[in-house]
Amino acid sequence: MKQHLQFMDHTLCLHTSSSSVTLLKQLLRIADRAPIGRQFGEVLQAAKPEYRVGEVVEVTFVGANPKNSAENQTHETFLTVEKYEDSIADWQIMYNDASWETRLYWHKGLLGLSNATIEWYIPDTAQPGIYRIRYFGHNRKQELLKPAVILAFEGISSPFEVVAT
Repeated sequence: MKQHLQFMDHTLCLHTSSSSVTLLKQLLRIADRAPIGRQFGEVLQAAKPEYRVGEVVEVTFVGANPKNSAENQTHETFLTVEKYEDSIADWQIMYNDASWETRLYWHKGLLGLSNATIEWYIPDTAQPGIYRIRYFGHNRKQELLKPAVILAFEGISSPFEVVAT
């Protein structure tokens, strides 16, 4: 049987049985890795301390393949933009990955390393106050000759202030 597999921007053409193809697909799937001394969800590029309405907040986190979250849906979103509400002394979700004002970019690196950059285009309707961005993901951990394990993680930016223009 002739089969084509897509793997890390390369196409492999195989002449094998279907059971061999299934095994090969699992072996070729690379586990996610965080850089040495870092953890999944850790902030690599922090938000600035202050933004104005109309500007773009950008935060980069140590990420993992988003496909892992499709396989194990612990969270219902990849990101939230949250505002601190003094009246209840807690964070309230204002936007998520379904909001037009947000973007999530996954940057695939080499050998299982990757980053996730979240952008929030601050709309004219945003109220001044203290905000933060949260990133939710799942990393695929694979040890030699053991089944893969999918682990949930999250990252939180430092708080930043949105001021009126």
